[in-house]
Amino acid sequence: MQINKIKKINKGIITVVVSFALFMEAIDTTIINTAIPVMANSLHVNPVDLKIALISYLLSLAIFIPISGWIADKFGTKQVFIFALAIFTFSSAWCGFAHSLPELVIARCFQGLGGSLTLPVGRLIILRTYERHQLIHAMSRVVMVVSLGLMLGPVLGGFITHYFSWRWVFLVNIPVGILTMIAAYYFLENTPKKKVLPLDFIGFILFGTALATFTFGLSALSETVISGSVTIIILAFAFLLFTMYVLHSRHSTMHPIINVTLFKSRTFFISVLGNLMSRLSFGGVPFLLPLLLQIGLGYSPQISGLLIAPMAIGVLLVKLFTLRLLRLFGYKKLLMLNTLLVSLCLWAFTFISSELSVYIIGVITFLFGLIIAVQYSGMNSLAYAELSPEDLSAAASIMGTLQQIAQSFGVAVGALLLRYYSIGSDSQFNLTTSVFHHAFFAMGLITLFSTIIFIQLKTGDGHEMIEAPVFNAKN
Repeated sequence: MQINKIKKINKGIITVVVSFALFMEAIDTTIINTAIPVMANSLHVNPVDLKIALISYLLSLAIFIPISGWIADKFGTKQVFIFALAIFTFSSAWCGFAHSLPELVIARCFQGLGGSLTLPVGRLIILRTYERHQLIHAMSRVVMVVSLGLMLGPVLGGFITHYFSWRWVFLVNIPVGILTMIAAYYFLENTPKKKVLPLDFIGFILFGTALATFTFGLSALSETVISGSVTIIILAFAFLLFTMYVLHSRHSTMHPIINVTLFKSRTFFISVLGNLMSRLSFGGVPFLLPLLLQIGLGYSPQISGLLIAPMAIGVLLVKLFTLRLLRLFGYKKLLMLNTLLVSLCLWAFTFISSELSVYIIGVITFLFGLIIAVQYSGMNSLAYAELSPEDLSAAASIMGTLQQIAQSFGVAVGALLLRYYSIGSDSQFNLTTSVFHHAFFAMGLITLFSTIIFIQLKTGDGHEMIEAPVFNAKN
């Protein structure tokens, strides 16, 4: 009994350390959103152009996350986790002292490199710490913290920008990062290094270049300085590189960057596809909503951040009931119903105007936080239902890559919608309230379309994640 209690305490400490690191990384994903107008003025650029600072961070995450599992197996999860935190902390300081958009983008890329190891390796630590039937509880706590960080980022960004300087949204990471590294050194367990296949360096170059090119092509669609024909060439080149990677990976005997054999698992494939399609829409909300509140309605960064804060409250509340909801409805019914509710919430954003009470706006963002938290938990946990313990490392890398790709795509799609609905005869952005309303309505339609993916689930899919195993009394 005493041994089990000690093990439970140790697991709790490990969860806290990992959650704290992921919380810091998650905040940094969205903390600059409410600071964008002020940063744009300071760096002398258009606010929409600053999307490249968001995308560069997310893109760097997506490029390096695929090899995170290989690195963790080769050098040990604890060592890699602390090293990643060091890179993240150092690059945060660099971001805080950047004096131009190109310099900020480069610093954000290095910050993404640190985050690319922190996120999946932290998830891998949790996967290896808990039994399969315990993962829903453990992952719900971690995802709750990560989701809270994503939602609180704009709030903290608005507060810091209003009372101090936008540079402090990055500089505050320095003491937090150092404390987290110290905690990780003392409390995380040393895991033995594993024998790994040689890294597929050619595959890494092909996949990373294809991903970077494709994301840049999507971002270029919302630029006025890049012609449509050049953008089409960029996207075509990206698809060519993706094709080359697929052909290469089929014949490579080295450690694959993306283990495509995992997609033979039906629940894993549906989770990946559903994540990608649905995040294409609501992934752009952290980028668009602060712009709507500040540019469309004229609110200050502080007020804008406070109006987004109810999202975090919604995330915290619903995480306490996610497992019960999954057991009550099952993955198929819950994801289908919840995807519809996400669409309705996105359409509710079209009613936000200067005439609408700030309290009603707070209620809308609160409901969005409730519903989006259920969506994240359901989509993410489903991926691991049918996988063996040996596949967890590769699966964690794929899911981490996918989430960042979809998030960067969501920002790019959001910027593209703004361009489509805002450019007039003078080819200049005219970000009125109605422009944002049209964009949110289109995002709701994209989310609704992803319901078709979850229809492919079967009634009993994912039961391994929500039911404790039954043991024979004789054992």
